[in-house]
Amino acid sequence: MRLTSFTDYGLRVLMRMAGTPDRAFTAADIAAEFRISRNHLAKVISALASAGLLQTRRGGGGGAMLARAPADIRLGDVVAILETDQALVECFAAGVNACTRPRTAG
Repeated sequence: MRLTSFTDYGLRVLMRMAGTPDRAFTAADIAAEFRISRNHLAKVISALASAGLLQTRRGGGGGAMLARAPADIRLGDVVAILETDQALVECFAAGVNACTRPRTAG
């Protein structure tokens, strides 16, 4: 399975935050650390917050932090949330009906 860079960044954000779960991170902090676009990372953080995985605060001392314990966040759930417009397996793509195994003579 191939993941989009959006999902890759989302997983990295969650792993980084899980390492210091009591700290709030700004998009600028993480973008600088990962050397990626702050604007793109802000969209990732927004998606994670909308899904209830992060809580965010604006203003001085603000940022994003985990909304639940790291042990309560499941990889499959995160991928499903961030890959909403992507087929998880090629045979699930729109208009493709190839998930069944072909019959063999025998």
